[in-house]
Amino acid sequence: MKSKNKQSGAVLIVGLIMVLVLSVVVIASSHTTVLQQKMSSNLRDKELAFQSAETALRAGERFLDSQSENALKAIVFDGSDGHYNYSVGRALTQKDDWQNLNTIEAAQNLSHVKEKPVYIIENITGIKPLGGSLQAAMPVNSLYYRVTAKSKR
Repeated sequence: MKSKNKQSGAVLIVGLIMVLVLSVVVIASSHTTVLQQKMSSNLRDKELAFQSAETALRAGERFLDSQSENALKAIVFDGSDGHYNYSVGRALTQKDDWQNLNTIEAAQNLSHVKEKPVYIIENITGIKPLGGSLQAAMPVNSLYYRVTAKSKR
């Protein structure tokens, strides 16, 4: 009779290969989870900054709505107090574009943002109202403003 004590070790090798495969799957899934967490965090930061800038826009609109036409005409749009005359060359798309501007802080105290959102109001002159229509009345006086806001997370 043959001895049953001889073992070839095949089960050990198969077991090690299975552990290796499972380890690779776990590492790959954890990498994907970390990447998804970073993506959702960036999306949250983007949305917070967007909503914060929207708050500043609404503050600028409330300011304009609260002023009478005579009070708006009395504002000096010389760059002081966040009031500017419209300039085609003013891009306001990069952080450096906002460095030397006098801005107005939005009054709301927002949580989860580093700084209060800011905005500027630009007086737009030289816009001629559309006319020539028999159905639409021409506006007597029109004042045009642009409110531009910035926020950072």
